[in-house]
Amino acid sequence: MTFLRALTPSRLAIGTVAGTAALGLTVIASASAFSAPSSPLSVVPSPNSSASSTALPGAGTPAPAATKKPKPASRTKKAKNVPERPRDTFHGKRLVYDKALMTVWMMNAKDEVVGRYPVVGRWDRPAKGTYHIFSKSKLAFNPNSKVTFHNMMRFTYGPDTKSPIGFHSIPKYYDGTPMHSTKQLGLAIARGGCVRLSEEASKALYKFMKVGDLVVVLPSP
Repeated sequence: MTFLRALTPSRLAIGTVAGTAALGLTVIASASAFSAPSSPLSVVPSPNSSASSTALPGAGTPAPAATKKPKPASRTKKAKNVPERPRDTFHGKRLVYDKALMTVWMMNAKDEVVGRYPVVGRWDRPAKGTYHIFSKSKLAFNPNSKVTFHNMMRFTYGPDTKSPIGFHSIPKYYDGTPMHSTKQLGLAIARGGCVRLSEEASKALYKFMKVGDLVVVLPSP
């Protein structure tokens, strides 16, 4: 989900480089595909020229585009400006759950984003911190709420009920009616402590994560 945008020099820089080449100078320019601004152009003499190094006039570095600050989700509005990468400081394979943004990231061992999904959860649970997957079930149920759900991955317990908290698909009542629609994913409307995903996203997480893998829960707004 990384988006790369090639950077091109301005017409002014191109004209300056062409003029410099006529003087027997070699132009060296570098730019990173992962950085918005390009490196300033510099001029060094070619092997066949005795000219000294000269800085190109007018070839300044463009100002980077401003990054919009993420805005948290609520019960009625989804988060805005959700970043491509999670806002944690950990590295390696893990799941990162941002309670403020109601979003989950799958990070592989190379610290690359391999999945990013909107979820339904609640701000006050589970508490921020690090956890580990301790059990998985393809099919699970909650007799109190009279619902079933798929791809349950438990990583902690509720502070009051002591019931397991985990990631799973949107629960369905015994008659097959979903507890809420997929359009509501991204809202903080959960009553329990679990983190709900679409059926497809829950399958992806279930396949990706193993028992013992790291789960990082970021703080509420």
